Amino acid sequence: MYKKILIPIDGSSKSLLAACHGAELASRFGSSVTLVHIIPVLPLDVRGMVINRFRSEAKELLKKVAGDLDRFNVSIDIKVNTGKTAESICRIARKHKYDLIVIGSRGLSEVKGYLLGSVSNAVTMHAPCPVLIIR
Repeated sequence: MYKKILIPIDGSSKSLLAACHGAELASRFGSSVTLVHIIPVLPLDVRGMVINRFRSEAKELLKKVAGDLDRFNVSIDIKVNTGKTAESICRIARKHKYDLIVIGSRGLSEVKGYLLGSVSNAVTMHAPCPVLIIR
């Protein structure tokens, strides 16, 4: 049913919970998992100074989460992309033909998400596949 599962990770407790749920589903369905972290678009004047640091920190975060999911015995890939978070998640899902996105209900910016519309809500509205939101 779900052969490829995409799990966005931002380091929040909800995204880590989503990773566990996604990995458990993957173990039951024999699916592969991709953990993805999206680095937001940065202003040009600071982009060069910090993008490499952000990319490095994102890879370390994803490696740690992947290690925490070892107990599920599933194939795990990691991706780091730059862009608008919800747009990027949906683009990756579409381009690589993911069967399911498992995402936390709120990320690191809960107040901003409440006021402007959360990433999980935007992904639900525009994803090319089913979305499982973990609360």
